[in-house]
Amino acid sequence: MKHSTPQGIEIAYLMNGELMSVRRLSRRSEWRSGLSAFFVVAAMSAAAASVVAAALLIAHRVLFVPTYLGLWLLVTLGAASLAGYRAARRARAYHVGAAIDDDAFTALPMRLVRREGTSYRLVLAPGFTGRLDGDRAAIPVEAVLRDAAAGGGRMVEVPFEPGARAEISTGTATFVLRNLPDVGPPPPAAPGSVRRFARRALLPLEMAALASIFCAVPVGAKIGEADMHSAIPTGATPWEIEKALRGEAQTQARSLHQCFDVLPISCQRSGYVGVGVSLSRDGEMREHWIARSTYGADCPVEQCMSDVVSTWFFEPLPQSMRLVLPVQVLRTDKPLPLGPARAAADLERTAARQQVASVVN
Repeated sequence: MKHSTPQGIEIAYLMNGELMSVRRLSRRSEWRSGLSAFFVVAAMSAAAASVVAAALLIAHRVLFVPTYLGLWLLVTLGAASLAGYRAARRARAYHVGAAIDDDAFTALPMRLVRREGTSYRLVLAPGFTGRLDGDRAAIPVEAVLRDAAAGGGRMVEVPFEPGARAEISTGTATFVLRNLPDVGPPPPAAPGSVRRFARRALLPLEMAALASIFCAVPVGAKIGEADMHSAIPTGATPWEIEKALRGEAQTQARSLHQCFDVLPISCQRSGYVGVGVSLSRDGEMREHWIARSTYGADCPVEQCMSDVVSTWFFEPLPQSMRLVLPVQVLRTDKPLPLGPARAAADLERTAARQQVASVVN
């Protein structure tokens, strides 16, 4: 016969005849425990994310919000879902034993009652006494255990059908169980169960707090009046201005390396170029050209260098100037295509050809 009304198990725990606790197992209690653990961990995660964000801002760090929120959302859903699943799974059984998380104290740790599918099962162990009441006459627990021992088993599980009642004793503990319709308000979760599973979520929250450091960067320093002034003093002499411009040009000369990557091996060498510039008082480049170069016709780099120089910038000047800045061009750190030995051999052959040509002429 099928029962349309959901069933629940009421378990009364007595110690030396004194009532210690009463707990009900049901599907609704499982859902309540799972949802309670889920929302408690979610609230803990939200509070931790807020505290970490405030601490990073106090430490003058700027958060990259999409990554930060994505990290904490992932950790929150994962930790809360895991805590809810564990709490719901724990709520479907009644545990006895000597552990602090058990529902009742006995010398033998075990699950006294557990849900399997839509029905509940009662677990009996050697040393239990009492009786099982159902539709038929009461059955002594000792007889059930004796039959199990004859079959070679120790513990035995018996179905606990709707309307069944059992009274089981082990040592000084007595359990009175009833299978009743699950009606009325939802049964409360076991004391401390939600806190127990929420406490296990502290580790992923701590790891998320540590990972949050990589979602923040230091706050940039504000630009002050001193930063807006030119590095070239207003009263500088023309020679001092030229030296400052030479330093600025030499610093930007690294960008000239790109002009040599497409040239033959023989051109992959250091040299000098004279960069002509015409600058306004604001440091704006009005005109630029390559005045001279140590690279001959075999290494046509003047046009490329002129294009690169057009992207350079200079500090504001006390007065507009037109001058030629000598710049040393260094070989790029990019490795040579065929190795340094091949490059040296090519250079020697090129030098030998030039020497022969000069002798012939």
